[in-house]
Amino acid sequence: MAASVGAKCISGACALVQVPLALHYLGTEAYGFWVTLFSIVVVLNFVDFGLGVGMQHAMARAYGNDDMESAKRVFWTGAAVLGILGLLMLAAGLPAAFIVPWPDVLHIHDADLRAETGGALAVSIGAVAVGLPFNAVARLAAAVQRGWIHAGWIAAGSVLSLALVAAAAFGRWGFLWFLAASLLVPCIQGAGLFVHMLRILGWRMRPSPLAAASEIRSILRSSLFFAFPQFGLALVQSAPALAISLAAGSSAVTGYTLLMRLFGPFQQGQVILLTPVWPAYTEAHARGDHPWVIRTFWRTAAAFLALSAGVAILAWQSQAVLRLWLGPSAVFAGHRVAALTAAWCVLQMAAQPLIYYLIGVGRLHRLAWAATPGFLISASALFWASRGGTVGGVLKAGSIGLAFALLPLAWETVRAMRQQESGGLRA
Repeated sequence: MAASVGAKCISGACALVQVPLALHYLGTEAYGFWVTLFSIVVVLNFVDFGLGVGMQHAMARAYGNDDMESAKRVFWTGAAVLGILGLLMLAAGLPAAFIVPWPDVLHIHDADLRAETGGALAVSIGAVAVGLPFNAVARLAAAVQRGWIHAGWIAAGSVLSLALVAAAAFGRWGFLWFLAASLLVPCIQGAGLFVHMLRILGWRMRPSPLAAASEIRSILRSSLFFAFPQFGLALVQSAPALAISLAAGSSAVTGYTLLMRLFGPFQQGQVILLTPVWPAYTEAHARGDHPWVIRTFWRTAAAFLALSAGVAILAWQSQAVLRLWLGPSAVFAGHRVAALTAAWCVLQMAAQPLIYYLIGVGRLHRLAWAATPGFLISASALFWASRGGTVGGVLKAGSIGLAFALLPLAWETVRAMRQQESGGLRA
C-alpha cells in the first residue's frame, strides 16, 4: 500500500502537469476529443469478458493454497486468450474506425481534426489490442500480492508519459503523434512489468502448458459472472465523456474532464486502498479468516466516507482551484456542473468497496445479478439524456441511475456478510 501511495502521488503529479501542457497545445476541442478517445480506450480495455478478474481470482486462490504451478498455468492460458481477443478487436475495430462518420457523430467542427478522426480511432484501437495481453501481468502481480512492483512500473510509466506528451506538445508533432505518444506508455509499462514479474517469481520466459480443462472451466465460469458487471462499470466510468460529446460537442467534454481530474486524487486514494485488499480478501477467505474480511470491509467503508468529504470540499472551491492550476486558460463548466460531477464521482466510489468485497469472497454470480442491470441503466440514462444537449442533464440522469444501482449491491453485501458470520459462505 505504501508503494501504491508513492506511485499514485507520482502519477497524480505527472497528470496535473500533463493537463495544462495538453490543453494549451491542443486547444479546447482537440483536448476534449483526446479525452473522449481515452474514454473509449478504457471501455475497450474492459472488453475481456471478465477474463482478467477470473484469472486474478484463480491465481489468488492458488497462491493462498501454495499452488504456484496452478497459478503459472492460469497466467499463461489467460495471456494467450487475451492476445487472441486483441487480434479480434483489431479485425473488427479498424474497419469501423474509417467507415463510420465519426466527425459528425462526435460533433467535431475543426477541419484538420475532422480529417484525422478515423486515424485517431485506429491508433486508439491498435494501442488497446497490443496492450491487452499485458493486463494478465497486472493481474498476476495483484494475485501474488506483489502490488508494489506494479506500483513502481506505474510510477515509471507516468514519468515517461509526461516526457512524451511534453515532447509532442513542444515539438508540435501533430494530433495523431501526440495521441500515439500518450497511448504508447501502457504497452511499454506492461512489457517491463512482464519481465520483472517473471524474474521475481523465477518463471521461465517460455510459456508453460495450458491449464487443465477443469481449471479453464472454473476460470471461464468466474469470468462469465463478472463480464457483465465489469463491462457495465466500464461504461459507467467512461460513458460521460462520450455522452457529453454527443450532447454538446467535444469542447464541452473539457470542462467536465478538468473537474474529474481535480477529484481524481480522491478516487486514486481509494484504489490505493482497495487494490491490495482484493486479493487479500480472497486469500483470507480461502483460509477461513472471515472476521478479518468483515473488519477490513468496514475500514474501507470508513475510508470511502472520508475521501467523499474531500471531493465535496474540492467541488465547493473548484473554480478557484482550476484558476490556480491552469491560469487564464482554465475552463470552468459552472457550479451546478461541478456539484453534479462531484456527485457522479462519489457514487462511483461508493460502488467500489462493495464490488471488491463480493469478488474477494467469491460471490461473483451474486455480483453479476446485483450490479449489471443498474450499471447498464445508468449508462443508458447518460446517452438518453444526451438528446437534451446539456452537460448537467447528462450527469443528473446518470447519477440517478447509478444511485439506484447501489441498492442491490449493498443488499448482496449485507447478505454475504451475514452468511459469513453464520458459517454458510464457502470459498
